[in-house]
Amino acid sequence: MSTSHESLYKAAVRGAPRRGGGFDRPTSARSNFELYSWLFMRVSGLILIFLSLYHLVWWNLVVGVHHLDADLVRERWTNPFNRLYNVALCVFSIGHGLNGLRYSIEDYIRKPGRQVAAKAFAYTLFLSVMAWGVFALLTFDPTIQAPAR
Repeated sequence: MSTSHESLYKAAVRGAPRRGGGFDRPTSARSNFELYSWLFMRVSGLILIFLSLYHLVWWNLVVGVHHLDADLVRERWTNPFNRLYNVALCVFSIGHGLNGLRYSIEDYIRKPGRQVAAKAFAYTLFLSVMAWGVFALLTFDPTIQAPAR
Protein backbone atom coordinates (compact mmCIF):
# COMPACT_ATOMS: atom_id res chain seq x y z
CA MET A 1 0.00 0.00 0.00
CA SER A 2 1.44 3.38 -0.90
CA THR A 3 1.79 6.08 1.73
CA SER A 4 -1.10 8.22 0.42
CA HIS A 5 -3.44 5.22 0.25
CA GLU A 6 -2.36 4.14 3.69
CA SER A 7 -3.13 7.57 5.19
CA LEU A 8 -6.52 7.64 3.45
CA TYR A 9 -7.31 4.17 4.81
CA LYS A 10 -6.33 5.20 8.35
CA ALA A 11 -8.40 8.39 8.06
CA ALA A 12 -11.43 6.40 6.95
CA VAL A 13 -11.04 3.84 9.72
CA ARG A 14 -9.96 6.08 12.61
CA GLY A 15 -10.66 9.57 11.38
CA ALA A 16 -8.22 12.39 10.70
CA PRO A 17 -5.31 12.88 13.14
CA ARG A 18 -5.94 15.66 15.66
CA ARG A 19 -3.46 18.36 16.39
CA GLY A 20 -2.88 17.53 20.05
CA GLY A 21 -2.84 13.78 19.44
CA GLY A 22 -5.49 11.18 18.89
CA PHE A 23 -7.94 10.92 16.06
CA ASP A 24 -11.28 12.44 15.09
CA ARG A 25 -14.31 10.25 14.52
CA PRO A 26 -14.42 8.75 11.04
CA THR A 27 -16.28 10.87 8.52
CA SER A 28 -18.27 7.93 7.19
CA ALA A 29 -21.63 7.57 8.88
CA ARG A 30 -21.71 4.07 10.33
CA SER A 31 -24.94 2.56 11.49
CA ASN A 32 -25.44 0.34 14.50
CA PHE A 33 -28.32 -1.48 12.77
CA GLU A 34 -26.57 -4.87 12.80
CA LEU A 35 -25.74 -4.52 16.50
CA TYR A 36 -29.34 -3.67 17.36
CA SER A 37 -30.57 -6.44 15.09
CA TRP A 38 -28.31 -8.96 16.82
CA LEU A 39 -29.44 -7.71 20.23
CA PHE A 40 -33.11 -7.89 19.20
CA MET A 41 -32.67 -11.54 18.19
CA ARG A 42 -31.26 -12.43 21.61
CA VAL A 43 -33.82 -10.47 23.62
CA SER A 44 -36.84 -11.47 21.51
CA GLY A 45 -35.73 -15.11 21.58
CA LEU A 46 -35.55 -15.06 25.36
CA ILE A 47 -38.92 -13.30 25.65
CA LEU A 48 -40.47 -15.77 23.20
CA ILE A 49 -39.34 -18.72 25.29
CA PHE A 50 -41.34 -17.47 28.26
CA LEU A 51 -44.33 -16.27 26.22
CA SER A 52 -44.66 -19.53 24.30
CA LEU A 53 -44.08 -21.75 27.35
CA TYR A 54 -46.80 -19.91 29.25
CA HIS A 55 -49.13 -20.21 26.25
CA LEU A 56 -48.38 -23.92 25.88
CA VAL A 57 -48.78 -24.72 29.58
CA TRP A 58 -51.91 -22.61 30.07
CA TRP A 59 -53.93 -23.77 27.08
CA ASN A 60 -52.78 -27.41 26.95
CA LEU A 61 -52.24 -28.36 30.59
CA VAL A 62 -54.29 -25.99 32.76
CA VAL A 63 -57.32 -25.44 30.52
CA GLY A 64 -56.98 -28.54 28.37
CA VAL A 65 -57.79 -28.63 24.69
CA HIS A 66 -61.02 -30.55 25.30
CA HIS A 67 -62.42 -27.54 27.28
CA LEU A 68 -61.32 -24.93 24.76
CA ASP A 69 -64.15 -23.13 22.97
CA ALA A 70 -65.06 -19.68 21.66
CA ASP A 71 -66.76 -18.66 24.91
CA LEU A 72 -63.59 -19.30 26.90
CA VAL A 73 -61.52 -17.26 24.45
CA ARG A 74 -64.08 -14.41 24.57
CA GLU A 75 -63.99 -14.50 28.36
CA ARG A 76 -60.20 -14.30 28.45
CA TRP A 77 -60.09 -11.46 25.92
CA THR A 78 -62.19 -9.19 28.13
CA ASN A 79 -59.00 -8.76 30.19
CA PRO A 80 -56.65 -6.16 28.60
CA PHE A 81 -53.61 -8.04 29.96
CA ASN A 82 -54.48 -11.08 27.85
CA ARG A 83 -54.80 -8.91 24.75
CA LEU A 84 -51.45 -7.28 25.45
CA TYR A 85 -49.92 -10.73 25.98
CA ASN A 86 -51.22 -11.92 22.60
CA VAL A 87 -50.05 -8.74 20.86
CA ALA A 88 -46.58 -9.23 22.38
CA LEU A 89 -46.54 -12.86 21.24
CA CYS A 90 -47.54 -11.79 17.72
CA VAL A 91 -45.09 -8.89 17.44
CA PHE A 92 -42.08 -10.68 18.92
CA SER A 93 -42.59 -13.88 16.96
CA ILE A 94 -43.10 -12.14 13.61
CA GLY A 95 -40.27 -9.67 14.28
CA HIS A 96 -37.93 -12.48 15.31
CA GLY A 97 -38.87 -14.52 12.25
CA LEU A 98 -38.47 -11.56 9.90
CA ASN A 99 -35.02 -10.78 11.30
CA GLY A 100 -33.98 -14.41 10.88
CA LEU A 101 -35.28 -14.41 7.32
CA ARG A 102 -33.28 -11.23 6.64
CA TYR A 103 -30.12 -13.03 7.83
CA SER A 104 -30.91 -15.98 5.55
CA ILE A 105 -31.55 -13.75 2.55
CA GLU A 106 -28.20 -12.04 3.08
CA ASP A 107 -26.45 -15.41 3.42
CA TYR A 108 -27.95 -17.21 0.43
CA ILE A 109 -28.88 -14.55 -2.13
CA ARG A 110 -25.69 -13.01 -3.44
CA LYS A 111 -26.85 -10.55 -6.09
CA PRO A 112 -27.78 -7.15 -4.59
CA GLY A 113 -30.82 -6.66 -6.83
CA ARG A 114 -32.27 -10.03 -5.88
CA GLN A 115 -31.52 -9.34 -2.21
CA VAL A 116 -33.49 -6.10 -2.36
CA ALA A 117 -36.39 -7.81 -4.14
CA ALA A 118 -36.45 -10.72 -1.68
CA LYS A 119 -36.26 -8.41 1.33
CA ALA A 120 -38.97 -6.12 -0.05
CA PHE A 121 -41.27 -9.11 -0.60
CA ALA A 122 -40.50 -10.54 2.86
CA TYR A 123 -40.95 -7.19 4.66
CA THR A 124 -44.22 -6.53 2.86
CA LEU A 125 -45.56 -10.00 3.64
CA PHE A 126 -44.42 -10.14 7.26
CA LEU A 127 -45.42 -6.60 8.16
CA SER A 128 -48.86 -6.94 6.57
CA VAL A 129 -49.44 -10.21 8.45
CA MET A 130 -48.30 -8.57 11.69
CA ALA A 131 -50.53 -5.52 11.12
CA TRP A 132 -53.48 -7.79 10.33
CA GLY A 133 -52.85 -9.89 13.45
CA VAL A 134 -52.41 -6.93 15.81
CA PHE A 135 -55.48 -5.22 14.32
CA ALA A 136 -57.54 -8.37 14.88
CA LEU A 137 -56.27 -8.74 18.44
CA LEU A 138 -56.95 -5.14 19.40
CA THR A 139 -60.32 -4.68 17.69
CA PHE A 140 -61.92 -8.01 18.61
CA ASP A 141 -65.15 -7.40 20.53
CA PRO A 142 -65.68 -10.22 23.04
CA THR A 143 -69.26 -9.10 23.80
CA ILE A 144 -70.49 -10.15 20.34
CA GLN A 145 -72.02 -13.60 20.52
CA ALA A 146 -71.50 -16.15 17.77
CA PRO A 147 -74.62 -16.84 15.69
CA ALA A 148 -76.56 -19.91 16.75
CA ARG A 149 -76.13 -22.95 14.56
